[in-house]
Amino acid sequence: MSFAATPLTSVTIISAPYHVGLRASPIHRSRVSEGPEYIKSAGLLSRLRDSGVTVHEVEIPPVADDFEGEIGRTFEILRRLSRAVTAARNQSSFPIVLAGNCCASVGVAAGLWGSNDLTEAKDDALGCVWFDAHDDYNIPDSVVSGYFDSQGIAMMAGECWKALLDTIPGFRPILLRNVVHCGMRDVNDLERARVEASDMGVVWGGERKSADFADGLKNELLERFAGDNYTATLLHVDIDVLDGTVGKANQFATPPGGLLKKDMEGCIRAIWEWTIPLALPVALTIASFDPLCDGEDSARRLAGIAIDVAERVLDGLKARGYLKP
Repeated sequence: MSFAATPLTSVTIISAPYHVGLRASPIHRSRVSEGPEYIKSAGLLSRLRDSGVTVHEVEIPPVADDFEGEIGRTFEILRRLSRAVTAARNQSSFPIVLAGNCCASVGVAAGLWGSNDLTEAKDDALGCVWFDAHDDYNIPDSVVSGYFDSQGIAMMAGECWKALLDTIPGFRPILLRNVVHCGMRDVNDLERARVEASDMGVVWGGERKSADFADGLKNELLERFAGDNYTATLLHVDIDVLDGTVGKANQFATPPGGLLKKDMEGCIRAIWEWTIPLALPVALTIASFDPLCDGEDSARRLAGIAIDVAERVLDGLKARGYLKP
């Protein structure tokens, strides 16, 4: 497929600094909306440029007041993200999306589907590796918290909010058998039952933690991305996938049994060593990071791991000729 044959020439950092469509202000503390700017200021841009990569920057502008409530605002952000990701891919640029909320990857996936690489591809041509402490597989009939951002994977798979999803340019459902979730540990009984009844692959954290996250991820990827077809892969990294001993990523406290820095390094290495070229990373989302949640030392440590993930993904692309600095 064309995404495997056409080298990329740059990286585009797309910032979506919003929590349910709102940005932090003196009168509204929108928590994780501060994460994108903090990660950039912690050295992401300079480290990528120092490595010889051409870096472009795009910021999704604030939504107007005429988008009703968190659902209306969020979907407008997703529409704008889709257009930005499509534009980046069509300009031979690798999109790195820094987002407040996890739902951002719904827009990222739509933007990939809408790009020249995938617009006419088969339904199984796009997959996702989703790192998160939470399942993000709720639908309106299963969520009891009322938290809209807990539905990202279900939305990406086209299982809810179908009329609004159709307003996102390029949107097509991702098949759940092409989704691997790593680090899940903060779920209730209903959420666990929905996940276990789905076609999604899971490398569990918490009490059900696998002995080795990287090995578990390798096994899931080999099972799902095998055969003769290339599969473009969206990497989604929710910072709270990391164990609390590394730092508290946001206000949603998570149980122990998350990934350590070495686990994340091993997982990115597993993606490159065991599944390429069958599951080629074509975009990266980093989300759900509140730098004010747990003090400056914790924030810098977590931001450093996020930057390290981005560097390792791009190093893999360069080493295999998919990114030409």
